[in-house]
Amino acid sequence: MIARSKLSAALVMAAIVAACSSSTSRTTFEQEDPNKQAPADQPPTLGNGTRAPTNEVTLTGTVLAPNGSLPMSNALVYISPEEPAPIPEGTYCDECVALPEDSFSVSGADGKFEWKTAVPTGEYFFVVQKGQFRRVRKLTIDKAGTMAIKEEMTTLPGRRDVAKGDDVPKMAILKDTAYYDKIDESLTKLGIEDVDVLPNRTLLENATELAKYHIVFIPCGSKDSPQVTNAKVKANIKDFVSKGGKFYVTDWSYEYVRQPFPGYVAWEGETATIGSGTGSEWDAPAQAADQGLGDWLAATGDASFDVKGNWTDIKAVRTVQGPAPDGTPTSITPKVWVTAKKTGATAAKPTTISFEYACGRVLFSTYHTEATFGGTLAAQEKALLYVLLEVGVCIGEQNKPK
Repeated sequence: MIARSKLSAALVMAAIVAACSSSTSRTTFEQEDPNKQAPADQPPTLGNGTRAPTNEVTLTGTVLAPNGSLPMSNALVYISPEEPAPIPEGTYCDECVALPEDSFSVSGADGKFEWKTAVPTGEYFFVVQKGQFRRVRKLTIDKAGTMAIKEEMTTLPGRRDVAKGDDVPKMAILKDTAYYDKIDESLTKLGIEDVDVLPNRTLLENATELAKYHIVFIPCGSKDSPQVTNAKVKANIKDFVSKGGKFYVTDWSYEYVRQPFPGYVAWEGETATIGSGTGSEWDAPAQAADQGLGDWLAATGDASFDVKGNWTDIKAVRTVQGPAPDGTPTSITPKVWVTAKKTGATAAKPTTISFEYACGRVLFSTYHTEATFGGTLAAQEKALLYVLLEVGVCIGEQNKPK
């Protein structure tokens, strides 16, 4: 845990930095500033020379997904006297930084947040952030008491509009001649609209263009594409991820994980030949292996659920030596988010996994997210959003309120 110095109430809000260090401007106090800041233990002065009153306020609200109805857990909520800088263009290493105590909150499984702080009267920037999805709105605090924040301010954006205060990651879905998993339709149901759906996967052959994106989806497609053994493509994928990119692969496209990142995941039936580790379609009762995901699914009505449309089987995840964010060698073990037990099986096996690789993340799920589930969000579509946002948070330990 990072040690923090004790700050006065007036300094706490002014010293806020976001959990994503490279995407947020830092606020510092320059005591020799010509505007003559107030001493650290006193609130700043108003234009008439009087001291701005300090308000004991409790901020409450609910963080929602971009569709405006699904609550989002583990989202960072804070206020700042300065507007955060835009999310950087393209891949970047987003390292967590310390936050002053009582300066922020993190939403619960039901999306709700509440925290008490003391700030001088004034106008602030209210920020809701989950990974690279961030909404910033102005908020005036001029009295003490409880302040319920409107949902318009606490709903994560689905489209980038920097002038308005909305940031989303730059995303691309790379289709294939066989396009079995229509992730774009699931993202639309989740309220995420700002996505490039490209007709093929040639983006992977251009490192410069690939680096312009934060998240790249490789949905289920042709299981024996010769592209996956192309040395340049494999190098581009590894470089994209190592610099902070998120690489999300589903089902029959698993070779896009196995070839550039060998050893992390073992598939049933795999051999040295590409496209050999696949089976027949299966559905099965699932279990959230991650407590946060399980609590959130329960809070949204899916305490129990099935995963449908699986065409691959993960045998196991393995610990592999790989690069840490600073480039030094480290042991990397994939995180298992969801497991499922097939009929007749003796044990449940992973169906959704992710692992860190330098500054980025690789994700894989054995099942589809496509819109065959109809207009309502299926549990596995919700899991897509949760895992996608969860692995998009900063590198390192994100602060938790006491």
